[in-house]
Amino acid sequence: MARLLIAVDGSPPSLRALEYGASLAAKLGVGVLLLHAMPRGVLPLGMTPSSLAELLHTQEAEGKRLLAALADKAHPHGVEVETELGVGDAAAVIAGRAEAADIQMVVMGSRGQGAVARLLLGSVAAQVVHTATKPVVVVR
Repeated sequence: MARLLIAVDGSPPSLRALEYGASLAAKLGVGVLLLHAMPRGVLPLGMTPSSLAELLHTQEAEGKRLLAALADKAHPHGVEVETELGVGDAAAVIAGRAEAADIQMVVMGSRGQGAVARLLLGSVAAQVVHTATKPVVVVR
């Protein structure tokens, strides 16, 4: 089944992207894949491996709760919704997952960073726009 990949992180821009993407999916008669990317665990100075494992477990549980709550927001649009939790650099996770044959388009929010912040830090949306091979819609 064809699907729109909607990248979500719980921020207001990603919630707007969710609403836009679910509405668009309903109009197109396709499903939705909600994707949340969480950073790869890095062992900070002074943290034990067991503490890191606890932290990662907590982050994974929070990510799954977020996805479940956001799936509930997409269901009223009458679309089939699946969720997926990715691990790693958000832009790479999103662009990589978008390569699947069933993904027709990526929908994601813009954080609205200024030009200096984008230049110094990069923007996940800008990176996905430049690296994804599928169309990308950035919702403000």
